Amino acid sequence: MQKLDQIAQLLIENKSQQALEALRQWALSHQPERVMAIELQLSRFNLNAQNFTQGLKTMAEYQTELLQINNAILFLINECRQNTPTSRPQTLSALHEYHAYTCDRVEHNDTFKKVFGKGHRPTQFYFLYGGDLQSHEGLFRRIAYDLEGRLQDYLNPELKTNIQSLQLEMTFEYSGELENYKTNILRSFFSMLGLVANEHEPLLAKDLAYALARSPRLQQLTEHDYVCGYLHISQYDWDAELTPAAAKWFVTDFCGKALPDHLPTILFFFAIEYDEADEDIRREVQSALHKAEKVTPLPELGMVSLRDVGQWLERYKQLSPNARERKQLLKEVFGAQREHYMEDVELELKKIIDAYNNSIV
Repeated sequence: MQKLDQIAQLLIENKSQQALEALRQWALSHQPERVMAIELQLSRFNLNAQNFTQGLKTMAEYQTELLQINNAILFLINECRQNTPTSRPQTLSALHEYHAYTCDRVEHNDTFKKVFGKGHRPTQFYFLYGGDLQSHEGLFRRIAYDLEGRLQDYLNPELKTNIQSLQLEMTFEYSGELENYKTNILRSFFSMLGLVANEHEPLLAKDLAYALARSPRLQQLTEHDYVCGYLHISQYDWDAELTPAAAKWFVTDFCGKALPDHLPTILFFFAIEYDEADEDIRREVQSALHKAEKVTPLPELGMVSLRDVGQWLERYKQLSPNARERKQLLKEVFGAQREHYMEDVELELKKIIDAYNNSIV
């Protein structure tokens, strides 16, 4: 059951292919009669990706098909759960992979909570920016899971939460024309909400309230829940004039109207990544953030110190209960180097979590 929960977690993080491959491996050992159905969805996923790469599908069509595939995967996971005998209780509980996102980033987390706690604002906007190896996505997921209350479950594995935080990860096709730039962002947003963008043209005449009211993915959410949107902007999509202009339009025009009280709180995170050696883009980004209105920039994402990793291991002592073993683990995995990229840190922490979970099965 714990393994199926981990596979479902991959879906939440938009890792459909990894979820399918992990589910296939699980089924081979536990329910081989379901392998064919899983492989069918894996083929469907690969064909969808291939058609998009070859230009046979638009971004909107690709993301709509991906949403349907994810729903099919969830159905398969539930079928597997229902046909899995309840195992004997374990004295040790698995640690969810999302705890790998809780290393360091204290300043960023504190800044977010300080701004977030200043009265209730139904729609909020934040900038995440820094080098492209600093895992902007990891900070986004940390905040989203924390809003749900999930990050405390390592203290009490039986802890359950009724709060939901829907995570929407958006990408878009770059355009040198501002109107097309805006439209491409909306195509991605509508698709992630489960809406076929072409059926709602002209998109630029619509607004946030329109999209939320028609989204099938929000039907079960209440005013106590959250929708967290993550818009990835790489150095290749960045334009010193177009990107700030499009962001300003999205915040002030598309999201400018008041929302009904019954909707969940909406949070958008604009994640701007760049090569840390490219000082020109870095200056352009910082200048744009300084001029931005209604969007809160969190501190620039930087390197993770070895001390921060040590603090993480101390917090999750169940992974290695002995202090001497924790020191040895820190040395073996991270060596003597004093600073590390967050992308590398999260990868290693996930490996540590996986090794622990496999050891208690």
